[in-house]
Amino acid sequence: MTRRHTFCHGDWESAAIRLDEIICAHSGEDPFEEALKLLVAKLAHEMDAAGVTFLAPRRADGAAREVNRLLRAAGVRWPGILDPGATTRLSEPEIERCASVLNCVRFLADSLVGLDSIFEFMVGKAAKGQKGQYFTPRHVIAEVVAMVRPAAGECVVDPACGSGGFLRHAILQERRCSVWGFDQDPRALRVARVMLAASGQATARLMRVDSLRRPEGRERAGAAPVLEDLMRAHEPSFRGFDLVLTNPPFAGDVGSEYAEAYELARGHRVERDVLFLERCVGLLKPKGRLAIVLPHNKVGAQGWAYLRAWLLERVAVVAVLGLGRNTFRPHTSQKACVVIGCKRLQPTRHYRDEEILFFISERDGKDQLGRLAFAPDKQVVDHDLAQATPLVRRRFELLRRRA
Repeated sequence: MTRRHTFCHGDWESAAIRLDEIICAHSGEDPFEEALKLLVAKLAHEMDAAGVTFLAPRRADGAAREVNRLLRAAGVRWPGILDPGATTRLSEPEIERCASVLNCVRFLADSLVGLDSIFEFMVGKAAKGQKGQYFTPRHVIAEVVAMVRPAAGECVVDPACGSGGFLRHAILQERRCSVWGFDQDPRALRVARVMLAASGQATARLMRVDSLRRPEGRERAGAAPVLEDLMRAHEPSFRGFDLVLTNPPFAGDVGSEYAEAYELARGHRVERDVLFLERCVGLLKPKGRLAIVLPHNKVGAQGWAYLRAWLLERVAVVAVLGLGRNTFRPHTSQKACVVIGCKRLQPTRHYRDEEILFFISERDGKDQLGRLAFAPDKQVVDHDLAQATPLVRRRFELLRRRA
């Protein structure tokens, strides 16, 4: 018999698991959809009634009525994050059980970190692994964004944005930057819209599109708009992004259409993350900055030497961060790294004397079971990436002065 999960007060992953268990065990409804509605209702409640218990004990049908009222209010406050007329399909007892969990957490008390953690669990539960899509831990995202430092007025994109982690942290670093996100997964995009809407950002800048489709292929009959088309519909003067932050899917069939459109696919085996790397470089303005998560073999294996040569010709690589093996656990133990650099004005083969900073993380912020590992004070995740941040920033500053 499956053991019932015990909710641990203050543990976001535990809260996510318990919510999922309640909805799955007592309802025939889609657990993602129903959990999303409850979380949006909870967020709307906190914004309007701070300190008041969420769904305090009510008479029959009172909890469902209150959830639906909050959903209507959320639809007005954050248009586009829910289907029109969305209502909860959970029964009164199910709502009350979920409320008992949600009443133990406060989303606004920690700048939405907890809400982000629950959403990450929800989106990844069924989809992870099918496309090699493993969401980047938020402590890694925060440090990488701090290294590349979005500036006021800069145009920032994640072409495989998932639940919007990189975009949200870009806003936290610099609220005056402009963030854009694209993804094929409609559920992940809905979560990203909630997170950005709650942060006061426009959700219209999050769009569903296959980011690997390039302008060269849109002449095909019935072809949908490509990323550049969507951008120019919003920004007619669009000529590229100042900053690309992304963790693209590592696997999945990419098809012959992509292979024909990408230089790195000609005469080589086609892998999704390789095509995303070429696509990201193409989306950048000259002197634009890039931070991309890649499997470790793309940086170290001899078979991918041609990929590294291609990249170095087009990007001045500033740093490579070797992430620990536990970083993406419990979903995978695959090692990964973050490649950080600046797009060159023109491709060059004179890069062999350039210095690149290499870092290997020895404290990756997780244990072997994939649980977050906290520092002795229990307030922050125990990782060592911050040691690299000032060095990477200094190298970017040197590049800027030489330009």
